[in-house]
Amino acid sequence: MGSSTFEKVCSPRSFVLFVLLISSPNIVAFASSLNDEADALLKWKATLENEAQPQLSSWTFFPNNATTSSSNPNSSSTSPRSWFGIGCNSAGNVIGMNLSGSSLRGSLDAFAFSSFLNLEYIDLSMNYLFGTIPPQIGNLSKLTYLDLSTNQFSGKIPPNIGLLTNLQVLRLFKNQLNNSIPEEINQLKSLDELSLHSNSLHGPIPLSLGNLSKLEYLYLYDNSLSGSIPFEIGNLSNLVELCIHTNSLTGPIPPTLGNLKRLVLLDSSSNQLSGPIPADIGKMESLKNLTLAQNYLVGPIPTSLYGLENLTFLSLFQNQLSGPIPEEIENLKSLVCLQVNENQLNGSLPTSIGNLSKLEILNIRKNHFSASIPREVEKLMRLTVFRVAWNQFTGYLPQNICQHGLLQYFTANGNHLIGSIPKSLRNCSSLIRIRLDQNQLTGNISEVFGEYPNLDYINISNNTFYGELSPKWGRSSRLTNLEIWRNNITGSIPPELGNSSELHLVDLSSNSLVGEIPKEFGRLTSLVKLTLSNNQLSGNIPAELGSLTNLEFLDLSMNKLSTSISGCVGSFLQLHYMNLSHNEFSGEIPTEMGTLVQLSVLDLSHNHLTGEIPMEFGNLQSLLTMNISNNNLSGILPRAFEELHGLLYVNIANNQFCGPIPNNTAFLDAPSEAISEGNKGFTIGTFVCIIGIVYKKKEKLAKNTG
Repeated sequence: MGSSTFEKVCSPRSFVLFVLLISSPNIVAFASSLNDEADALLKWKATLENEAQPQLSSWTFFPNNATTSSSNPNSSSTSPRSWFGIGCNSAGNVIGMNLSGSSLRGSLDAFAFSSFLNLEYIDLSMNYLFGTIPPQIGNLSKLTYLDLSTNQFSGKIPPNIGLLTNLQVLRLFKNQLNNSIPEEINQLKSLDELSLHSNSLHGPIPLSLGNLSKLEYLYLYDNSLSGSIPFEIGNLSNLVELCIHTNSLTGPIPPTLGNLKRLVLLDSSSNQLSGPIPADIGKMESLKNLTLAQNYLVGPIPTSLYGLENLTFLSLFQNQLSGPIPEEIENLKSLVCLQVNENQLNGSLPTSIGNLSKLEILNIRKNHFSASIPREVEKLMRLTVFRVAWNQFTGYLPQNICQHGLLQYFTANGNHLIGSIPKSLRNCSSLIRIRLDQNQLTGNISEVFGEYPNLDYINISNNTFYGELSPKWGRSSRLTNLEIWRNNITGSIPPELGNSSELHLVDLSSNSLVGEIPKEFGRLTSLVKLTLSNNQLSGNIPAELGSLTNLEFLDLSMNKLSTSISGCVGSFLQLHYMNLSHNEFSGEIPTEMGTLVQLSVLDLSHNHLTGEIPMEFGNLQSLLTMNISNNNLSGILPRAFEELHGLLYVNIANNQFCGPIPNNTAFLDAPSEAISEGNKGFTIGTFVCIIGIVYKKKEKLAKNTG
């Protein structure tokens, strides 16, 4: 029975029916019954919040004189036959309510269920109804369809719901219902759909649900149900879909589920199920979707499962399954998606996997597969996702993996692969994500990669790629992550990268890049992490980088950057990590650095910085680690350091500081080589130190004005 069973407005009835009704000796009592229904609806309407009233503007009742009422009980004065969302039978009785998505706000507390003894259909879904479901709902003995889903009902499911013995569809999903599933539901022998998902129900799944022999659709997912899956579920021989995922169910998968010959969908993922996958699963001959992911299942994938010829979706990821994938996998001719990632599967990937002609998604990442990736995967013409990362694969990548131009996700990182990038990748414009990092791959990156308008993420780090960065990367307008660290990349950073305005992370560290940091990087206003360390970059920090107000991580260490540190760093108000060490920066530390109140790690060591530490450093209340060693800094350490109570580690060695050491644990507990080494001024008095500072300032002033 569907929502089309009742119309929003009652259909007109024939004149013959009216004559029959008028001639009835019980007409006065009948008219009174119709009036009761209309009155009950109006009284409930009056309790709803004002926002709902415009939707129910047709709900009005204007009493006529007694003569008119008694002569035509089916007139608008006595029957809500023309009211919005109300369905009536030929006699004018209310038999259906369809007020789905009508913006109703209120409760059912004032709804007079006893006035609607002929009601067969209620759909109040997708409103803003709240409060409890009244137990009086059990008075609707003729009800076959009840949908209160997608509201804000709370409390328990009333046990009286078990009195609705004619009910075929019960939908209470997407509310805030709690407590347990009442045992009385087992009295609903006519039920073919039970949807209680997306609530806060807890306790076990009642064993008595196994008595609902007509049940076809059982949805209990996204609750807090506990205990084991009842063996009695295997008695539901008409069941087509069983969804019990996202609960706290424990224990084994009952082998009795193998009795469910009509079952098309089984999803018990995101629970705490344990033990092996029962071989009886292979008896579910109609099964198309099997999802057992995110549990604690162990042992091998049963061989019987490979006989499910109708299976299109197999998801077993994040378990503890072991053993190989056998050649028999080729029997799953209908398979579209295979997800067995994050298990302990081993052995080689069978060559027969290339015979799965409908396969679109292959995800076997984070297992213990070894040997080479079979070239037969090139036969998978519909492949869009190929994820084989974090295994122990050796040998070469399949060269024609994208010959059909559909591949979107290609991740093979964390293996022992050698050789070059697949040639077919150059023209694979469909790519969204590429991860080939942490292998031993090689090749000229300016030749093997093409243009990827949809690319969101690329990481080819920790390989032996060479060549120069292509300006074409700047044409990937959707790119958010660019990681090419620890390779042999040469040349300069192309300024065109500044056109990839969606970039969040750029890591080009540990290469042999030269030239300056492009000022065009100032256009990367979404950038959160910028790592260019361990290259041979020169020049200064472009002032344009001051636009990177979302930057949280900046590492420019181990380069040849020079001149003074730009005051633009004061714009990085979200920054928590800054490393400018091992460069050739000179001049004073910019006072703007004192505005970085989120900064927790600061490393300016091994430069040629001069002058005093700015007093504004006292604002760095989040600072945990500070290394300013091996510079030419001088003067008295600011007393404001004593207020940095979170400071854990400092290194100020090999400068020219003098005067007292701040009364701060990080300074007092630091080893002497991190404090006094190279700072001979700590051995002289504060007065002498101040005299020396004043003299140096006068000397500097005279030099600048001379």
